[in-house]
Amino acid sequence: MSFIEAYRLELELLGPVHVGTGEAFPAYSYLLDAKNREALILDPGRLLELLNESQRKNFLDAVAQGPKRAQESLRSLWESRLVDPSPAVVRKVPVSTPFLQTVQNATDAAGLEFRTLPRSPLGAYLPGSSIKGALRTAWMFQRILERGQDIEYRGRWAWGRASPKGEWPLIQPPKSINTRVAQEFEALVLDYATERSPDLYKDPFRQIRVGDTEPCDNLLLNRIGVFHPKGSMDSTVLLAETFRSKSKLTSILRLHTGLSRQSSQKTVSHAISAYALKAACREYYQEVAAREEEFAKEHNLTQALSIYKDLEQRLQNDQKAFPLRIGFGSGRMSIRLALLLDGEEGQEPKTRKTAGSANPKDGFPMGWAIARLEPY
Repeated sequence: MSFIEAYRLELELLGPVHVGTGEAFPAYSYLLDAKNREALILDPGRLLELLNESQRKNFLDAVAQGPKRAQESLRSLWESRLVDPSPAVVRKVPVSTPFLQTVQNATDAAGLEFRTLPRSPLGAYLPGSSIKGALRTAWMFQRILERGQDIEYRGRWAWGRASPKGEWPLIQPPKSINTRVAQEFEALVLDYATERSPDLYKDPFRQIRVGDTEPCDNLLLNRIGVFHPKGSMDSTVLLAETFRSKSKLTSILRLHTGLSRQSSQKTVSHAISAYALKAACREYYQEVAAREEEFAKEHNLTQALSIYKDLEQRLQNDQKAFPLRIGFGSGRMSIRLALLLDGEEGQEPKTRKTAGSANPKDGFPMGWAIARLEPY
């Protein structure tokens, strides 16, 4: 009897998705081809080999003066045609109009580096860890609802009073949360806490392995902004490589069911089935979307409303599908269970990261995807 179940995880992105790597592509390593609306990603070392001594000195001097001057120097080399950069071009990536305008109109103080997606030699991919994190959050939400008790922090996490009938339990966190406190919270909710430290062998998500998605070249360099109802963050701009809306990504999810059998020496705290995991994601992320839709209606966020409408229709038409929220811009409500936070802390979202528009109010919300699990 096999103790491993394998599933094909299919994702269709409803909006742009970015997963950070902690790295940024420097301004001196790409130039814009405005005519073809794309960025030419360069190998800086190869580019320097193509320049004569005078050009090399001028270019390095420009780089030392900052990203704006570096971009101007590259643009001058490109437009003058004194140097053909083709041998130094590693790849080409389409750019959105707001990205193009941001780079072209940047001030000297602007940071023109863009955040990159994770990439293998075969192309950009969505890490399995990001997907697994989204699954884990939904499962924790479901476990708290099933338990029906508040969670309080008084030097350590503990289950509190039973929630009134028809009401959700509430989380009462400390004023600041560090890594240890967050890990102990997860251990309590997922039943692997001990008197001393979490017993990681009991973590039920040891049963679940999610692979990185297959490489995808449906990419777009995008401008990301922050919408705040008072417009106080309209000038906040990030440049990032994103998977385009409607991109289709596939991964493999494996359930090690043997780890939940009592005969195992390293039995996890409880079993997780594919069916229950899908149901948890459907309930949790639909609730997140509904809360965000209220925010979008209140502030007339047209593009956001189109995403939530599409999400609702897709779920109505396909009972096997479930929503996920993945990556940068997902917000505290998605990744920190803010739906259950007590008091004002639970009134989310206060801001919203959007992509694809010079005006954050008109951009698309990030991270939404429709998912399906099919036997592999």
